[in-house]
Amino acid sequence: MSFRKLLLAGAALAASTAAVAPANASIIDRPHFKVLGVVIVWSADDATGTTPIATDFVIDDQTGSGDTDLIGGTNVDGRTVVTGSLTATADASSTAGLGSVLSIDDSLANNIATVNTDTAASFAAFDVSDATLTGAAMTYESSFYVASNTAFNIDGVATQTAASGDFAMTDIGYNMGVTVTGTDGSLTFGGNAQDPQGTFGSFSDLSLVDGSTPVYEGGRRTAASAGSIVDQSVRFDATYTLGAGGVYDLSQGAGEIQADVVYTVYVP
Repeated sequence: MSFRKLLLAGAALAASTAAVAPANASIIDRPHFKVLGVVIVWSADDATGTTPIATDFVIDDQTGSGDTDLIGGTNVDGRTVVTGSLTATADASSTAGLGSVLSIDDSLANNIATVNTDTAASFAAFDVSDATLTGAAMTYESSFYVASNTAFNIDGVATQTAASGDFAMTDIGYNMGVTVTGTDGSLTFGGNAQDPQGTFGSFSDLSLVDGSTPVYEGGRRTAASAGSIVDQSVRFDATYTLGAGGVYDLSQGAGEIQADVVYTVYVP
């Protein structure tokens, strides 16, 4: 074959190769999932006292405490339960003598007696040396439950609703804690929950629970593994006392004090 024919053959092969070059193409795939923060608060139904009832289903769709409550509405509030039970706390106005039992501790005679100051009572004479009148029974404990897939905060606002005699909101001590798992009544909670590892606010008395400082600032979700809402819930326990540490002294005087505390749970 001549040199001229080789050149023509090479040119033809190059033209053929260029004609079958593959086209340039791309494929785009973009899956996207989104789950908003959810906080479920349950306790007792404020209308009937039925327990357990979810009264708040909070969706984290806004910044701060303005989250949407899907069970929100007029007069849709939950009532706390008596700590360690599923019994709804009673309306204070319908509970005669709530927290009125005082204890007389005569340490010399190792004798402990109680007297309800709302009704007439009698007991044996005792030596007043080293005897004190205490208020160990002047403690009010209540609870509610929370299940969440995210960290959350709790705000509290206490409002005085009744007062007489020598007592005021400043005479009510306040503390809140969390119980991760336990059995209340016939219901076991927290089997699939974890400590939300939050920080509780410090309040020397109930008058300082005014919404300016969160009662609780959460660190993580309550749900640790798959389970029911009850299984993924922890219990928040509030303790109210008359006097420092719940120890009443005659120097505090006599009277009556009542307050309403409204808790708001939200995703910060």
